Amino acid sequence: MNQIRISAVCLLALLCLPCVFAQAAPATPPGPQNTATQQNTGQQPSISLSPAVVMARGSFGQGLTQTLTLNNLTGLDFAFELIAEDVIVRDGKRVFVTAGETEHSIAATAVFSQSKIVIKAHSAGSVDVRLTIPPDTKIRAMVAIFRGTDVLPSSTPSVGMTASLGALLTFNLTDNVKLDPDPVQVKPANESSNMVISQWITNSGTEPAVPEGVAAILSTSGSLVGKAPFSPQRLLPGERLEFAAEYPEQLNAGNYRVLCSFQFEGKTLTKDATFKIQ
Repeated sequence: MNQIRISAVCLLALLCLPCVFAQAAPATPPGPQNTATQQNTGQQPSISLSPAVVMARGSFGQGLTQTLTLNNLTGLDFAFELIAEDVIVRDGKRVFVTAGETEHSIAATAVFSQSKIVIKAHSAGSVDVRLTIPPDTKIRAMVAIFRGTDVLPSSTPSVGMTASLGALLTFNLTDNVKLDPDPVQVKPANESSNMVISQWITNSGTEPAVPEGVAAILSTSGSLVGKAPFSPQRLLPGERLEFAAEYPEQLNAGNYRVLCSFQFEGKTLTKDATFKIQ
């Protein structure tokens, strides 16, 4: 089977997905031994999954095998079950869908090297996930989830919690990458906040994109006054997000022009606007 080429892997110490908490039975607080172990390590207790994001390129019918590693830097053992869900966009927002519910589901092809795993305190464990891109699928993302099965202690004695961690896998399968920008908006600075330059961008193509951009502030003569970077964000097909940049410097009274430029998949998206400082 031909394998999808992984063009970039983002290794994060933080979680790709926020922890998912659910009500459960009362939890037993950790014993003195666990507390002492955490204190002796000198590290902040945490659980992390890497890679948090995998960006793959390939074509329909190809396969991908990815190793996911979960690090447990706490004094407790944790058990997880492995599941896969498709990620689609409805009304401009991401929705997680059970494997197989959507036509040509990518998550339905996912096979984990083990269905359950226990990560001991202060150790790490890895699981491989193998999947195949179905022909003609419109899905471009899925999430591999470590769903916690342990009840965690909470501040409320009668309620426990469970936590899930996930890695997002996205797939670029064609060259149809297209972004549509809204007009540039400028919110002048005031006594409590800096000037904000913002722009909504919609992914109107069929492939994921991660625009990286900068806002350049120009004088009426065209000379550069200053710059403000936009934080990159991942846009799945159909998704719409706001990109905002803060400009921390004070501008003199007068007329200005701001030029917003984004780079993605070898393309450039540029939009400008004029504004006035009183």
